[in-house]
Amino acid sequence: MSAKSIPSEWDLTSDEIKLIQKRAQLRATTKAEFLKRYRNPFYQSVPGHFVDPQNIRLYAYQQNSYRYLYSSPRILLAPALFLLVGGFLQYFTQKKRIQYNNDCNAGKIPYANRPDFNSYL
Repeated sequence: MSAKSIPSEWDLTSDEIKLIQKRAQLRATTKAEFLKRYRNPFYQSVPGHFVDPQNIRLYAYQQNSYRYLYSSPRILLAPALFLLVGGFLQYFTQKKRIQYNNDCNAGKIPYANRPDFNSYL
């Protein structure tokens, strides 16, 4: 008995060892056939795309190349709309607040009707 044998093989007969070796050979053959078909870009047992390292490198290059990183007017559309709408809201709010302060200073709005006065009571 060699020192490299594992305990599960100690009580095996020669027939069982031959079966294990036959299964290992069958597994290796099946694995080789699977890898051969899996790596073949022209074998399409399952419809869809295949994994090819060259295509992966091509897609990575295209995603990181300059033509995908250029600036266009569409990129500036969202910030422009955001600033435009925000500017309009600020303008009309400020205009209404200035008018409110002028009316308060002129005495047109009594203290009882002012919302800032009611918040302190």
